[in-house]
Amino acid sequence: MGKNIGKLLLDADNKRINNDILGAIKIYEELISILDDNEKIDILFRLADTYLEISDYENSYFTFKRIIDIDNSNAGAFYGMAISSEMSGDLDDALKLFKKAIEIDPFYKEAYYYAATIYGDLKNYDMAILYLKKVIEIDPLDFISYNDLGSIYESLGDYKTSHDYLKKSISINNNYYLSHFNLGVVYKRLKEYDKAIEEYERALEFSDDRFIYLNMSALYIENDKLDEALKILDRGIKNNGHHVLYYNRACVYSKLGLKDKAIEDYKKSYEIDKEVEKWAKNDPDLSDLYF
Repeated sequence: MGKNIGKLLLDADNKRINNDILGAIKIYEELISILDDNEKIDILFRLADTYLEISDYENSYFTFKRIIDIDNSNAGAFYGMAISSEMSGDLDDALKLFKKAIEIDPFYKEAYYYAATIYGDLKNYDMAILYLKKVIEIDPLDFISYNDLGSIYESLGDYKTSHDYLKKSISINNNYYLSHFNLGVVYKRLKEYDKAIEEYERALEFSDDRFIYLNMSALYIENDKLDEALKILDRGIKNNGHHVLYYNRACVYSKLGLKDKAIEDYKKSYEIDKEVEKWAKNDPDLSDLYF
């Protein structure tokens, strides 16, 4: 690649970094028009990735396809087309393309993983498990795949297998909040409530995800510990402020007979998201306060 071409490429990359997307695309296309096939593949990848970054999935798909037109054994280009299809909602095409990438490169870990996530979304758990196990076979330290397997087995009611995969995920990366959260769910299913709370608290060390607070408060409510539910929702609102947390605290206040506070929190949740009105109409905790 000549000096002038190298300068153009640097200029395009800098424009992309500085969010001058149209300027970057223009230079990438200019380079593609003057380079030979082998050299232009790298630029096409940069161009396709640029389209992905701005959520232009149609152009990213066809840019990756331009690579396939040059080299039909390029697993990365098939993978890129698959990602574009998945993001645009065409899951069938995405699966077909992920499988093509895997056919070309049987060790393409990311292709197995994202195919597994699609199978999971489609509730084809057997295939999701098969593909996630392949990821682990390729990379035994992939803690996210261990977590995902644990989550699937929990949804299938196999709590022992779920527990084992989640503990393995945590042993690899103790700082991944989702594995602690999911393990909390498993312990709750097993009615080991103290262990569930312990795992939820561990999850909160690494994330303020509202679902952690919601699950903890629900567990306290189920065990008639309304004061503890109130405390965890107070923490959630302070650290997260999601409307669902206000709504749930309104429910707890209602259970405690604190009508004015329940109404105040319901109003706050309603100000953030008007959808809560539909919930309140049929919610036994709030229906008598609904206005």
